[in-house]
Amino acid sequence: MDYEVRVETRAKRLPEAWDRLAGDNPYLKRDFLAFVEGTEEDYQPSYHMLYNRAGQLDSYFVAHRRKGYNLGMFSPVDLPITVTLIYLPMCVTRSGVVLGELREALFREIRAIRGFKMVLNLPDGAVDGFAVGLTCPKCILTLRWNSLEEYLGSMRSPYRNHYKRILKKTAGLTIRYLEDGGGFDDRLHSLYCNVRDSSRVRIERLSKAYFQGEMFRLFVAEEGGEPVGFVQLLENGEELIFEFVGLDYRCNARLPVYHRMLLEIVDYGIRKGFRTIDFGQTADDTKLKLGCRYTRLYAALHHSNPLVNALCRRFAPFLEYKPVKTRFRVFKEEL
Repeated sequence: MDYEVRVETRAKRLPEAWDRLAGDNPYLKRDFLAFVEGTEEDYQPSYHMLYNRAGQLDSYFVAHRRKGYNLGMFSPVDLPITVTLIYLPMCVTRSGVVLGELREALFREIRAIRGFKMVLNLPDGAVDGFAVGLTCPKCILTLRWNSLEEYLGSMRSPYRNHYKRILKKTAGLTIRYLEDGGGFDDRLHSLYCNVRDSSRVRIERLSKAYFQGEMFRLFVAEEGGEPVGFVQLLENGEELIFEFVGLDYRCNARLPVYHRMLLEIVDYGIRKGFRTIDFGQTADDTKLKLGCRYTRLYAALHHSNPLVNALCRRFAPFLEYKPVKTRFRVFKEEL
């Protein structure tokens, strides 16, 4: 074997080269991984590193064993399995692997793990021996405006009028930015749980402590002094990342709180000079109508039993995500 595998279970023990290979992926940085380890009791990752002949770190992946993962979440059927997930703990649009010259060796190491294992959010589907299918794409908005008014003015009239009505209907809401994570309390966490528990695309339930991380920016929508929604953001260079949202669904049934918060994200991104906004992977129909464009992502599934693996490859097309086919012509130049 022309490489060496080393495994760690604590991010603080990872080498400095780990961060260098992580590049612009903030979720793979050692400090962020250590933060997540400290806030999520049920998260027990293992960090698998492949070193080349020269003793240099070349490729790596983050793994976590999970029970009850719904393999059929994008289909009408529930298929709960126990699986080793190769991913980042909050299931953002980033991958939990770094691929260097030892790419093939890395996937060989993953295939050697017993039982089911799934690699999430890969940028392409070229993975030998795995069942590969589309997972939720990420929705990216490229910012080219100087103000929210200019952004709305660049839209075709049906979209512009729709968002102006949203702003008018929600004019009574107060948008308040939290000064620090300590302002994220149990009430706000319950709003996050509302959204998480109502979603078919079910991920881990993150703790209140996760949302109190000092690296995040949070704003709250309030009605009559009571919180009815919030948004969590992460600033990453020229990119603004929309992480999680919380909602009071009773209020959202009366007022378009969620849509107002999406417009607030656009406004914040423009005012702060970001180049792009990563709006994440869910509610893509709504986000495409903001002017976002898809970046497709793939999931690769493997089982150590050859027969089960063959079945996975056979049925992968029926279980993969089905992207929205409509191409929304949001802006005037797209006529």
